[in-house]
Amino acid sequence: MRKVTIILIIISLPVLAYSQTDAEKEDVMKVIFQLFDGYRKGDSAMVSATFAKGAIMQRVAEKDGKMQVSEPQSVNGWLSYIGSGLEKVHDEPIWDYRVDIDNGLAKVWTKFAFYLDGTFSHCGVDNFLLVQTEAGWKIFHIVDTKQTEGCQIPDAVRKKSEKK
Repeated sequence: MRKVTIILIIISLPVLAYSQTDAEKEDVMKVIFQLFDGYRKGDSAMVSATFAKGAIMQRVAEKDGKMQVSEPQSVNGWLSYIGSGLEKVHDEPIWDYRVDIDNGLAKVWTKFAFYLDGTFSHCGVDNFLLVQTEAGWKIFHIVDTKQTEGCQIPDAVRKKSEKK
């Protein structure tokens, strides 16, 4: 019996070493929720606090019949846009998110829909890469997709975000 226990412990060590706790995943998701809460409120300082220095954004989209990746763009332009005083509410609810963490690197993959003042605009997937810093988890790279058709938005998300 003792040999079996020792073997099970040895086999489990690699899994335990790379496992992520729910608390770690929650810490990562707090950053993502802060980003979207700040965006909805038009608060560029709140959004800016979620980013690591030098953070970039990209989009994967179809152009001329081919899938293409946009050139990396600094998040600074987006932050300036938010800080300029948004005239409409920019709401980007997320669902079905998955969090993976290894050492100081985290990835969040989530479905989203984008609403402008309660009117549906587009949907897609957001992929966030985060690094754990002394100040906590920070986003250093965002890649998203964008589509206007074929969106499967859960009813609860749609009802909460659409114009009444």
